Amino acid sequence: MLANAAGPITGRAAQRHRIALLALLATTRRLYRSRDQLIAFLWPDADAERGRKLLSDSIYRVNRALDGDAITGTGDDLRLNRGILGSDVADFEAAVDARDWQRVAELYTGPLLDGFFVPGSPEFDHWMDTERAQYARTYGKALESLAVSAGDAGQAAEAVDWWHRLAALVPDDSRVAMELMRALESSGNRARALSHAREHALYLRESLGVQPDSAVQQLAEQLATPAESGAIMGTIAPRGGNAIAVLPFQNVSESETTSYFADGVSEELMYLLTRTPGLRVASRTSSFAYRDVKVDAREVGRRLHVDWILEGSIRRSGDTLRIAAHLTDARNGYQVWSDSFDRSSSDVFAIQAEIAATIATRIAPSLNGAVAPSTPPIVRSARDADTRDLDFQARFQFHKRTEANLRKAVELFERVVAREAEHTRAWAGLAETYAVLAFYDFMAPRIAFPRAESAANQAIHLDPGLAGPHATLGCVDTFYHWNWESAEQRFQHAIELEPTNSTARHFYASMLATRGRFAEAEREMRHAADLDPLSMIAHSSIGWILVMANQNERAIRQLHVALQFNPNFCLANYWMGLALQQNEQSSDAIAYLLRSIELAPDSTLQRAALAHAYASAGDSGTARQVLDDLLAMEENGRYISSYQLAKVHVALGESSAALTRLERAHADRAHAMTYLSVDPQLRSLAGHPRVRRLIEQVDQPFGAQRESA
Repeated sequence: MLANAAGPITGRAAQRHRIALLALLATTRRLYRSRDQLIAFLWPDADAERGRKLLSDSIYRVNRALDGDAITGTGDDLRLNRGILGSDVADFEAAVDARDWQRVAELYTGPLLDGFFVPGSPEFDHWMDTERAQYARTYGKALESLAVSAGDAGQAAEAVDWWHRLAALVPDDSRVAMELMRALESSGNRARALSHAREHALYLRESLGVQPDSAVQQLAEQLATPAESGAIMGTIAPRGGNAIAVLPFQNVSESETTSYFADGVSEELMYLLTRTPGLRVASRTSSFAYRDVKVDAREVGRRLHVDWILEGSIRRSGDTLRIAAHLTDARNGYQVWSDSFDRSSSDVFAIQAEIAATIATRIAPSLNGAVAPSTPPIVRSARDADTRDLDFQARFQFHKRTEANLRKAVELFERVVAREAEHTRAWAGLAETYAVLAFYDFMAPRIAFPRAESAANQAIHLDPGLAGPHATLGCVDTFYHWNWESAEQRFQHAIELEPTNSTARHFYASMLATRGRFAEAEREMRHAADLDPLSMIAHSSIGWILVMANQNERAIRQLHVALQFNPNFCLANYWMGLALQQNEQSSDAIAYLLRSIELAPDSTLQRAALAHAYASAGDSGTARQVLDDLLAMEENGRYISSYQLAKVHVALGESSAALTRLERAHADRAHAMTYLSVDPQLRSLAGHPRVRRLIEQVDQPFGAQRESA
């Protein structure tokens, strides 16, 4: 990005040939480049006279935009005046010369001018590719040096981080993959080391069409316990098969409006199977990623780390119901059971129970005695068909996650518990929905969090062994009561009840981030992503943790990977915008924030972030327009987080207004107040007495802080 003191430069000075000219001058170690060489790179088809005219015009445009002689010449040679125009390339090369590998790693934010090219200039494009490769190699050298140094110093977590970055840079390098596996094993995370072996093998097969290095396989087998060894690299070996994925049952009814019913049956089967001792069930997020996707069962098993796949179809016509289901051994792709059920819709409970019991019986022999081949404990989801339908509709709305859908889910869950007060999972769903409404600033926290707490307590009263409500209470303790000790205990209890619950670990990571425990938060969030390997929210939230830790280059890389999987995931675009803004890449940040609003037009959180970005980029006029729109919504009764508005005022240089808004956010119990002591965007106010007082009130011992529900 080309910029001066006033901000990013646009117009003629920022056209491709001028940016290319600056790149050529910034990257030369000889300090000078000849005019003829520059012309050959940039205008290869121009004759000598026209080439010199084009070069002179480009120099003039750049110098004028930068208010000085940024490009100067001596005779036929040109150089960059780094006193007027500095560059991160020069800083990078200086760090390399000083062997300051930490600084090298900080400065490298991705390929040099990634995606940039000059039409009609193949020599420049070839040169650019060579430079990109050279800088990437140097960055890789820095990462390896840092990883080795950390390992030698006994800093296991830091070594894992450096090797992890290097593996992301060169995912096809088996030597690096093995070093990462060894570092993970040394840090006590053997399961993650084995998981990386599988991921490395999958990447080589899918992206490059080659088989993995046998040395990786051998190392994985050395690290694995006998029960784990068959899971490595997608090979089949004698082992217990205790993991199953329930893919979304296909809706083959004549009406698409009943698709919620097929999803509901799939979710109920997941729930029933989780009640089978010894059986691990893949999360809904990852399993449902295979809706309408035709992939070989063995490939699904490798990606989700499961041994069995249950799938099927549902046809509903009036009161008539036909469910077809089949079970596949994901280790070899063979179907081991299939059946169909033609019943009345009111018999869906019995069908679900029968399928779950059959699955438990069929796979019991492979569990090596971990579970008895008996029917899992069955809990009816509702007493009657109408209540069950409302419950299915509520879950269908909840998983869409927009404000309108979440509010509709609340309405439906409320109707379910009004009809059947002992419907445990409806209470749990209602609690989680209210918590999500509060977390995304869709509902005032003083309304949403107490309702979430009440519903979660009711669910626990009915079934103390259900993990979800305990995790929801952990959220309430974190973001409403500010009771850190109780919150951590609740999250740990939820994880103890259901170790494979990705959501509980996700919420726990969020709590750790509020306390500035970023290394722990990142580990928990990565664990959540490992448990739910196709979850966009889990993988994107790793980037968010890094944003809050102000590790922006790492955040950008993590979010870039997430967006490659799904460029339309709203939160990944939002967090990428924050990371880029904190990395002083304002124009790119604004583009991502605008995209996030396009994907979620009802989010005031992202609109406030956009106003902050405009203000930080020097466009106070546009920032105030966005701010005025938010204030108008607030005036009309819409809840707008004063914490987010405070950040806009900070970016506009209005400290007094920002402080007033933060004090109001405290009174409103805004959930984001928990991040006040660590938020990079509020660092400029950290030393103010009013802010220090607010931080003390949020962080103080529990006693006086609890808010009554």
